[in-house]
Amino acid sequence: MEYQIIVISLPLKNNTLKKRILFYFVHPAKFHLFRATINNLKLEGYQIEIIITGRDILEELVQAEGWEYTKIFPNGRKIKGVHIWISAGIYLLLTVWKLFLLTIGKKYMLFVSDDLITFVGRIRGIPSFFVTDDDLRGVPESVILAASAKFVFAPNVCDMGKYNSKKLGYDGYKSLAHLHPNRFTLDYSKVPDELKSEGGVYFFIRTVSATSTHDVGKRGIGDDLLRKIIGVLEPHGRVILNSEREVAPDMQKYVLDFDKMDVAHIFAYAKVFISDSTTMCAEAAVLGVPAIECDDWFRDFKQYDELSDRYKLLRGFSPDDFEGLSNYLQELLLMEDMASVFQKRRQYMLTEKDDVSAFLIWLIKNYPESTSKYFSDTKNILKQFKQ
Repeated sequence: MEYQIIVISLPLKNNTLKKRILFYFVHPAKFHLFRATINNLKLEGYQIEIIITGRDILEELVQAEGWEYTKIFPNGRKIKGVHIWISAGIYLLLTVWKLFLLTIGKKYMLFVSDDLITFVGRIRGIPSFFVTDDDLRGVPESVILAASAKFVFAPNVCDMGKYNSKKLGYDGYKSLAHLHPNRFTLDYSKVPDELKSEGGVYFFIRTVSATSTHDVGKRGIGDDLLRKIIGVLEPHGRVILNSEREVAPDMQKYVLDFDKMDVAHIFAYAKVFISDSTTMCAEAAVLGVPAIECDDWFRDFKQYDELSDRYKLLRGFSPDDFEGLSNYLQELLLMEDMASVFQKRRQYMLTEKDDVSAFLIWLIKNYPESTSKYFSDTKNILKQFKQ
């Protein structure tokens, strides 16, 4: 009598659950923060789902990376003609509802986000990481995200108030997730040829729209101030303007079109970087570019204090203090070996900072044991992610 052996392969449901992770992000800066982590997890066989909101630049970046994604609110999350707080309240409910519908019936190991998926995770019993580098006092409306998340992933310097007890803190900044030397190598070939002429000296100015709820009643670099800043810089080199908001006709000539994926390479070679974007000022600073932040909110975040006071890579000014800003610019322009001085300051900063992406990857791959190990031996855990 002959017997036939039949091998039946059953799906490993637990393994599928273990490897399914949802990333939801709403800002281009979070694309850069998550980029190395998502690509690493994909290579390791994790099932990664990505949801974004309708920011044009964010979608361009995600598409350029070749990721599959789901887009919600293609026209953004603001209602024209409606007060920003009313609009935010309406879209809070709509966002939670849409995210709930997109995730219902699925099992996940983890949610990773800078937005309201943490609230959905709390309802569904799915653990989530709320990823931020904003102090709670600077963005008080983020309390709902910190409260609903299982853990908060944020720099040690970032103060999350009563939620510090569940903070997975690290020595570093959000910008080091993609600009740490282990993740980023400068490439001068990505700088447009027109910036390499006339000695290659140029200044990079970035202005933002400042339309978030935490920006209400606050100012960045307005057109009049922008003209004054350009007037100081123009005799010393070319001025490049990159703006999130509409640019006045007389300043259109300063706007430079370039591949959004190359922006860090371009401002890294600038003589000075000036902006009302906290995120991009930090990015320039960690690359060792003299950075100036001009707005009403730079003092709201402890990250600024550290980059300014400890490492001297960043300086902040109120929009009312053009004289102070102008004097500092003149000081920089007269500094001997300015680029070398700031690169030494950068190297000192890097000796004290972590490879942020490596830390996040380790946390996710070894979750949930990783969080227990982190809280029981934080110093030694972080030591392995330093240079």
